[in-house]
Amino acid sequence: MFNVLKETPWVFAIIGIAWLPVIVLTLLHLFKRKDFTIATKILWLIIGLIPVAGLLIYGLVNYKNKKAIVWLTLLATIITGFTIWYFIFYQPTVARRDVNKEKSIGITAAMLINEFQTNETAANNKYTNKVVEISGTIEKIVTDEMSTVVYLHTGIEGTSVSGRLKQQQTVTENTSITMKGILTGYILGQIQLNEAVITKGATDAAPLEQKDTTTTLQTTIKKDSSKPIAKTEKTFKSTKGQIKFLSVTSAETIEATNTQVISSIAENGKVQFAALIKGFHFENELMQKTFNSDKYMHSDKFTKSEFVGNIINIAAVTFAKNDTYQVTAEGNLTLHGITKKIKATGSIKVNDGVLTLNSTFKIKIKKFEVDDSDVAENIEIIVQCTYQ
Repeated sequence: MFNVLKETPWVFAIIGIAWLPVIVLTLLHLFKRKDFTIATKILWLIIGLIPVAGLLIYGLVNYKNKKAIVWLTLLATIITGFTIWYFIFYQPTVARRDVNKEKSIGITAAMLINEFQTNETAANNKYTNKVVEISGTIEKIVTDEMSTVVYLHTGIEGTSVSGRLKQQQTVTENTSITMKGILTGYILGQIQLNEAVITKGATDAAPLEQKDTTTTLQTTIKKDSSKPIAKTEKTFKSTKGQIKFLSVTSAETIEATNTQVISSIAENGKVQFAALIKGFHFENELMQKTFNSDKYMHSDKFTKSEFVGNIINIAAVTFAKNDTYQVTAEGNLTLHGITKKIKATGSIKVNDGVLTLNSTFKIKIKKFEVDDSDVAENIEIIVQCTYQ
């Protein structure tokens, strides 16, 4: 909470104004007392430094002479408590952008993806962080304990439009809907929306119907007229995954989750992850704004994070055999515009052609030139993805 307070100077201003009359009145009363020695006055000054209790004790001891000190102390305490509750706990949870109340840009999923593929820079300037209302047909629905993500067909292979729903709504695959949300960006052929709601084609506040989340396996065949056809390498793809980061300090715990992660693992060991920075979701809206601000992640400039590397012991994994395999990956992680080599361990579980990757590792955020004064020196990264 202290880190959040630092980003809200008006909270300190309100609390300061509430306590100023109490402090001034107490000091005037104390120094006017002729029956107190200098030593006694100094002692009371020291006691008065105890937050709230010091002023309250002085007021109670001198209640007969100055009742106002007690009442002003109680009033300032109430104002302080209410201010912290309202600005730090209540307001950030209700102040999250409500797409239902904002004007939107209407467009079809096919037209939108075409704009990004034609001129990504122009499309980002036009749509990113704007509310868009997209019409299309549901390709698939991915639901887990964290959230539900709806994917729309675009008519272009390898692309999609995904929206993370902010509330439970009933939807089914292969039906036409209109989805409204905040466009967070475009990454690896996928346009992503946050705080999404389905405005046409669904019923609010009902359980979501979970469907098959199968993604198409992609094979790469290298052709050379002078050589035999190379062995086919399978690439397992995932749009059902999440990346969570966790910062734990004595002051507070900060965590956020991105459930719109795109990843792939090839049989030759090549592994790739990509996530939009604005896709990380905080329960506290103020923390989310601070996280995306220029002071920290500067997500308007550095829109995404990527990892490209290799599983160095991929030979230990038998993709045709159901089992859990311990793996180690090495590669380049790009964050905040900085690329660094990292190494991470994890496990791949094979179950009838479906891969489940789990990995937990730590990074020093300062190495990526991100201000670490308010967070842990080592940020824990937790990755979970399912591939087919």
